Amino acid sequence: MAKVKGALLLEYARLIRANKDKDWKKYFTEEDSKVIFGTVLPNAWYPIEIVERAGEAVFKEIAQGKLENAWLWGKFVLEDIGNRFYRNLIRYQDPLGSLERIKTFIQQWYLFDDPKFPFIEVQQEAPNRVKMTIRYDRPFAAFEAYVHQLAGEFERIVELNGGKEIKVKITEHDYKADKPFAAVMVSWK
Repeated sequence: MAKVKGALLLEYARLIRANKDKDWKKYFTEEDSKVIFGTVLPNAWYPIEIVERAGEAVFKEIAQGKLENAWLWGKFVLEDIGNRFYRNLIRYQDPLGSLERIKTFIQQWYLFDDPKFPFIEVQQEAPNRVKMTIRYDRPFAAFEAYVHQLAGEFERIVELNGGKEIKVKITEHDYKADKPFAAVMVSWK
């Protein structure tokens, strides 16, 4: 069974708990609700499906289904997780190294059924340009929103590490495939 670290679920859970006016029940099973409204431990493993449903719920209810809001959320959540749990992730004044580090962290946050599944790849195309390829090992309804969130994370990590004139663009994708993927080009000066 695929799993994800609680640090990722915790960000969604905090947002869901803070917005009591939303009808969250329509997105979650009873077991999901116990986890989300219970104690989420940052280093514990949780079923990936809970995080998928939480991400989709937040995207629909809080981000109002707008991809630009998912991008902004990515910028915020990366810095928040980095400051709270993974200080080695940000602020080393090395944009390229920071993108390599985020790959390592993301690989540590997800445990897919196939442990060798290439969830994220970093390919340097020029001294200040990197192609980030994201894959998922199963259909995922909110994959497009998730890619936009990651694009925001990539933008913010380059910015926190001294990159200027940052450009981030999703250059190719198949969001609806059985194993969806997207390529995100990140460049800076």
